[in-house]
Amino acid sequence: YHYQRVETPVLPPVLVPRHTEILTELPPLDDYTHSIPENTNFPAGIEPQSNYIPETPPPGYISEDGETSDQQMNQSMDTGSPAELSPSTLSPVNHSLDLQPVTYSEPAFWCSIAYYELNQRVGETFHASQPSLTVDGFTDPSNSERFCLGLLSNVNRNATVEMTRRHIGRGVRLYYIGGEVFAECLSDSAIFVQSP
Repeated sequence: YHYQRVETPVLPPVLVPRHTEILTELPPLDDYTHSIPENTNFPAGIEPQSNYIPETPPPGYISEDGETSDQQMNQSMDTGSPAELSPSTLSPVNHSLDLQPVTYSEPAFWCSIAYYELNQRVGETFHASQPSLTVDGFTDPSNSERFCLGLLSNVNRNATVEMTRRHIGRGVRLYYIGGEVFAECLSDSAIFVQSP
């Protein structure tokens, strides 16, 4: 077998907005006293002071459509205490950012398989488009999930190649899962994998 992996196209970088202003004053921590079991011990000086959990994320988060809500930017976070953040301590979000969604599309096939006998390719290259593929030595017609080497003929085939082909048997099953390729030997004989 000759296995040649199809290179995955390089994706463009994901653009993430950066905040140039550093907060000089940290907001008070939320109080989770009522959600923590009673048998929990807090180190000295770290006990929470209120039980309010905000329903919206803190300012600076961008929604899926790339917009920030006016409520997040114009309303300070109320932590249940008189202390509030002033709008000047919040990092401004630049609405003129040129952000584009990163689209990813799988290639038409995830690998190409070429069969060789004595350093000479036999038959056409097989392109795998299904997530699993069986390569075996039988003579059933090939389909998108199976590549049968028994169908391939070679006028220059000698006795050594004939004996070797008999060991292919049930062959190998290749899986493409999450961008990785796995091989499962189905034959009674071992397989050799060489990957660039």
